[in-house]
Amino acid sequence: MRLIVVKFPYLKVDGVEVLCTLAEKLEYDIAAILSLDTQETCTEIRGYPVVSLIELQNIAWDAAVLACDGEVAKDIVPQMIELGIGREEQFQSKAWLLKQFMTQKYAEVKDPDIQATLEYWKTHGLSVFNQHIDERKVTANRVFFDDPCGLPYIGFQTVGGAWRKMFFPRDYKFTERNGEKFVADLLKEQEPTSPHLYTKGDHKVNPGDIIVDAGVCEGNFALRYIDICSKAYLFECDPKWIEVLKHTFRDYADKIEIIPRFLADVTVDDKSITLDDALSDIRGQNIFLKMDIEGAEPYALRGGRRLLTQNRVKASVCAYHNAEDCMRIKSIFRKYGYEVATSDGWMVFIYDPNIWDTADFRKGMVYAENY
Repeated sequence: MRLIVVKFPYLKVDGVEVLCTLAEKLEYDIAAILSLDTQETCTEIRGYPVVSLIELQNIAWDAAVLACDGEVAKDIVPQMIELGIGREEQFQSKAWLLKQFMTQKYAEVKDPDIQATLEYWKTHGLSVFNQHIDERKVTANRVFFDDPCGLPYIGFQTVGGAWRKMFFPRDYKFTERNGEKFVADLLKEQEPTSPHLYTKGDHKVNPGDIIVDAGVCEGNFALRYIDICSKAYLFECDPKWIEVLKHTFRDYADKIEIIPRFLADVTVDDKSITLDDALSDIRGQNIFLKMDIEGAEPYALRGGRRLLTQNRVKASVCAYHNAEDCMRIKSIFRKYGYEVATSDGWMVFIYDPNIWDTADFRKGMVYAENY
């Protein structure tokens, strides 16, 4: 197959190089790098010529891989077709190239879940959850603006059956339809077939548990169980979400403590804090720990030895942000005397910049219990 790689304005060279590397591993021919930057200064990348739209007209190619995703990529394809450059089916995303490589890499792997994904890819594109979540099924929560605090909010039901207001930042990018705003797919990652499930079977929040929620965002996990937990500690350091959380949990001041610091393996001034330092008084309690902190999970767990060994803990920890996270997280928990398991299925975490090098399937969650 003969490819061109489409370089968008202001895209760094290394963003193109990783795609060239994948194409080389697949033994595809790279005819050229098409630059859409009228101020382009590079004449070659990795030995491949960098050409303009005019120069491309003299080059034969089978597929064009867009080195940028999102709305920008969607907008440029119709424009190029209108100029007579290529057909719609010839333009492919970065994820398409990754799919081609992973299909070859894992072709002989015996894992039935991985083979199911490879089969799914024959008729679908690559995504984070692939066959595990039906992307055609869209849920939406209508946004309201009539609360005295002025923040937008949606109605959210707790496991106790109560309806509460869940607030969002003023600049949140909502889905819009017919002049109304919605929060789309708020709990899609928690569908029963998802590899990203926080609770499953008996691995759940029980009445009276203390919730430790690290990586809170809008707070949907803690809010869901607020009626049955005895206390909830919310670790969130983004100021815009802290403001939101204060309003979402304003009726639960006796149950909620918001800790506006990064979780880490060491405590540094007012920036980072360990689990052990933040929750130093908790001993002999039933705790449910949910952790989704963008790849810092192993460090946070290393800073929680006392908490995790002197309490009865069920933990759901995200393990997909980095290639080695699952192994590291399981190793830490086993060192603390825990039984560990992983969620069903596999994810392809395309938001990790290193995924183009590792080209790997990853487990979504590590479940750990010490009782």
